[in-house]
Parts: sequence; C-alpha cells; structure tokens
Amino acid sequence: MGTTGALNGVILITDSDDGDSPGWHPGTGMLLPLANVSLVERILDQYERVGVKETLIAAGSDTREVVSLCGDGTRWNMALTYHDAPEDHSPNRIMEEVAAFTGGAMFLASRGPVLLPAEAYARAVQMHDDQDLRGLPGIRLWEGNRDVSDDGKGSDGVYLLAAEDRPNTLDRPNALVRPYDTSTPEAYLESNERLLESIDRDVAPPEIMADNFSSPNLVLRPPVTIDDTAELERCRIGPGVCIGPGVRIGHGAAIEHSVIMEGADIGDGASISRAVIGRNASIANRAVVHGRADRVTVVCPI
Repeated sequence: MGTTGALNGVILITDSDDGDSPGWHPGTGMLLPLANVSLVERILDQYERVGVKETLIAAGSDTREVVSLCGDGTRWNMALTYHDAPEDHSPNRIMEEVAAFTGGAMFLASRGPVLLPAEAYARAVQMHDDQDLRGLPGIRLWEGNRDVSDDGKGSDGVYLLAAEDRPNTLDRPNALVRPYDTSTPEAYLESNERLLESIDRDVAPPEIMADNFSSPNLVLRPPVTIDDTAELERCRIGPGVCIGPGVRIGHGAAIEHSVIMEGADIGDGASISRAVIGRNASIANRAVVHGRADRVTVVCPI
C-alpha cells in the first residue's frame, strides 16, 4: 500500500534511568525483541507496509545501537535519518528537527516502546490518502496514560501528526486499538506471546535441524520461536517461548511463557516460567525461575 502524498515516519525514543520494575528500563524498550525481532525493526516493518519512504529516528542514548541494527534503511526500502545531536534530547530540540525533516507535511509518529497491529497503521494512512487533513487536528492512534516527557506534555503513543501538533492536543485515543506494549515486564511478556500467536497462524513451527544443534528429542509446544544459532539439548520448550541468538538450553530444561535473550545460558534441568532472561545471563543447573502473569521475574542484564 502506498501513499498519495508525502508521508514520512518519525520514531522517538525517550531516555529513562528507571522503570516500573527493578532492572527494567523502558528507555531501552525499542531494542527489546518481540518474537525475536527488535521493536524498532518491527515498527519499521509496519512503516514499510504502509508506504513510508523516509524516517527520522531520535534514539537518545541508544542511537549507536539502533544505527548498527537498522543501518541506512535499505532493508525496508526506506531512507533513515538519525537525530544528530546526542547531547541534546530535549523535546523542543527534537521537534525542531522533526519539523525540518517533514517540511510541514503530516507524518506517522511513534513515541516510546509501543507497536500497534498492522491494521491500525493501515487505517490511519488510508485516512491520510482519502482526505485532505491539512489544518485539522492530528489523529491519535493510541496513547498511554503515563507521561514520559521532560516537559510534561507527552506520553508513549502512535500518531498521525503535522509538525505543529502536540499529542496532548488531540482527541481521545482509539480504545479499540490494543498495542504491543513493552513498558513493563508483564506487558512485555503478554505482548510477546500475543505476537507469537499471531505469527504462529501463518508460520510453520521451527524444525529440528542438525545445523542449529537441536536434539532430536526436543519437545516443542507452540507458539515458540527459536533463533537458528541457538543450541538446545533434550528439553521441553513452550508454549509462549522466544529463544534468541546464541542461547544454550541445557539437558532436561523446561521453559514456558518466557523470553530468553541473546547469549543466555540455561543450565541442565532448569525450570523457567513467566520470566525474562536477559542478554548473556546465566541460569544455574536445576534452578527454578518462576514468575506470575502479574509479576514477571526478570533476570538481568537486559
């Protein structure tokens, strides 16, 4: 689907030194994997689907990692521009750059670690294509309740805006849109599993193949996603499990409703449920790491 007018994309990542849970930092949420793909990459996937050809990313302290991950945007047939003043992340400074980037035209904006279902982006862009929205208030696709800005005027959300608009001037959010949210461990794990389930309808379960070191006695209960570089011995995986690149899962381990991030090492006989295991973290042999749906266990580092 393409647009009939000039519609650019903007992705704003707000730095944060603390989160709603110990060891959880929403400011780095754009780099968190959802079904083994980072949130910023999934947002760019949605932008590509609705015809966005240029996107400005203001990535805060994560700029270097985001640049390394996303490059110049060739993967999405899109030109990516990065906010080039890492020492100045003030909302006013960033909005000045957004205004210069968009040239006064409307743009699709994502602020904070929020991903919407594909149909929400498509519906907003279709409205842009079908109507002359100049001079009208922007469209709020979804907005959270927690203010995340330094100026007290902004929350995580997804919008169709003109440069002079501010999210707090728009009408009530569309309550029918249910986001994929990563702002807390609980929201993140729920969103991750929901996305897994939607992907699982269209994608065959991962195969047990010799070239990713998987044991022939590996038991999978979908939905699951396993990176090709992960090493899994005889164990039980799923439902609702993501296993990232370079992960090792030991003999006899059992994992359900959890995310195991890149480079983590899970010991023999470990039992993991309702947990997020951070990058390069280690879980001892026969350890029991069990959280709950309303209180997910997080093992750092994230």
